[in-house]
Amino acid sequence: REVNLYEGLQPLWPKLGQLMMMAFTVKGVVDGLESFTGKRIAGTSQPNITLDDFKDIIEDALELGIMRAHDMKLRRTGTPSRTKEHPGYEPIQHVALEQTPFEVVTEGLEFTVDDVIEILRYRKRVAENCERREKMVKAVIWWRSGKPPRVIREELMRDEARAVAEAKRLGQPLPKSVFGTDEEIEALLSVQNDRRQEMKVTLEENPSGAVNLMWPEEHETWYNQSLAHELSRFEVVLLRMEYSVSMGLKVGKDGKIMPRRRVRGCCGV
Repeated sequence: REVNLYEGLQPLWPKLGQLMMMAFTVKGVVDGLESFTGKRIAGTSQPNITLDDFKDIIEDALELGIMRAHDMKLRRTGTPSRTKEHPGYEPIQHVALEQTPFEVVTEGLEFTVDDVIEILRYRKRVAENCERREKMVKAVIWWRSGKPPRVIREELMRDEARAVAEAKRLGQPLPKSVFGTDEEIEALLSVQNDRRQEMKVTLEENPSGAVNLMWPEEHETWYNQSLAHELSRFEVVLLRMEYSVSMGLKVGKDGKIMPRRRVRGCCGV
């Protein structure tokens, strides 16, 4: 296996529509596997899923993924500026038509069955890349709009805990806590390095006649997390299938393992 050199600077796919479709497609595959009915493997409750059946499930999931991506109504998105603290970072592209500004464009971005199989085959690496990209996206969001107070407090607590531990190790007086002081209030002030852009809209869309635009990272983070979650669900489904077949388990409609019938011999033994 090749070393994973992905650092999260580039999006998993250039367009937001591609990320959305893949996340919804993997979800459709997992749902299709869980609801699949057919001839069961002898001694188990697991249906026998052939390669053709699996490809049919993926084809249905691809169609469902496109529909779900179109059904999602995304808020208007601005054009991000380059981040100074993250050189080499590339934002994901959110493409929407002027006639349908709240729908993501998916035409010409469709995936094939082989594309989905490739993602599922290397799901651990894809999930790892989702995590790396998510860390980068969060850092960029906080750079643009400011860190949430919860995150700032956690950082202050960690810094204070390190300072106390260091003072105890050196036998020095314990430092004063910043909590409940003006330093805490000053630290909790949000620092925006990239002010939100505004756009004039019709009064029907917004009574004020203008809206604040979202950053593309704020859309991307949801579908990065969704893709990672659905890949973990796919792993769980495969493990459940493997255990059901290897251990000869039968699962009832309530999801519980059914007890095996005892085979009695002669003389009540």
